[in-house]
Amino acid sequence: MEVQIFTHKNCVECNMLLEYLENKGLLGKVKIIDTELYPFLAFERGVISTPSIFIDGKLVYAGIVDFEEFERILSGEKVTRQIDKDKLVEKLMLGIVDSFAATAWLYINRDFDSFLAQKDFVMAVTGLSLLDEKEREEYYNYLRNIMIKEGEKYLEEWKPRMLRNISSNFIREIFWLYETKISKEVVMQKYPVEVFAHWLMVRGGAVGRVGLRIYPLSDSTLMRRVLEAYNFMLGNYDDIFNKVQKEQTELKAKNREQVRYLQI
Repeated sequence: MEVQIFTHKNCVECNMLLEYLENKGLLGKVKIIDTELYPFLAFERGVISTPSIFIDGKLVYAGIVDFEEFERILSGEKVTRQIDKDKLVEKLMLGIVDSFAATAWLYINRDFDSFLAQKDFVMAVTGLSLLDEKEREEYYNYLRNIMIKEGEKYLEEWKPRMLRNISSNFIREIFWLYETKISKEVVMQKYPVEVFAHWLMVRGGAVGRVGLRIYPLSDSTLMRRVLEAYNFMLGNYDDIFNKVQKEQTELKAKNREQVRYLQI
């Protein structure tokens, strides 16, 4: 069994997973691939969330990982899953709001038809990846039909989580750039809403021109959504920045650099 884990050094869940595997003596059973060091390998495999875990070439976990279940798989146990149809939408949306790329892209583009073509991600976050092919396809098509028809409704229902994800990632990047807290007033001066709109369009799952959808700033519908995200970020700036600073400081203190450089 070949197991590959795509990680990022600033990913909290990744570090928790690696620490868990190390404590269980299972780290030697996996290959770690740092998406910061090997981005094009991650793009090739369709990784849009970390950690992403591939088992014998199949994406089984994306972003959200059941540590105990994964431990059982690594220990050679055959894992089966019971799927509740009524929970598929919730699982999909949880996977989306856990992924900044998925959140930003859908918040801007509102296009579930295109997004659901990323079937491996959908299968992984909904728990369908370990089912047999026929069952996977049946559940996937059921879910796809719902999201094509009612996706906008679910985007509205999950909007608070999406806004927090977007805001946290913007502020996290501010922290990385300045390495200290800058005031909200400085953020507004350096990053007006037009710059924020550009950032959100570019960062939402685009690689170069691939996946990039640029909208004119004159698009009033788009800018209303962008302004809502911008105001949410500013309104929660101090609280989110303090949490981000604490999170990133703790990650740095753990000093897991040695894990990043394992051979692929």
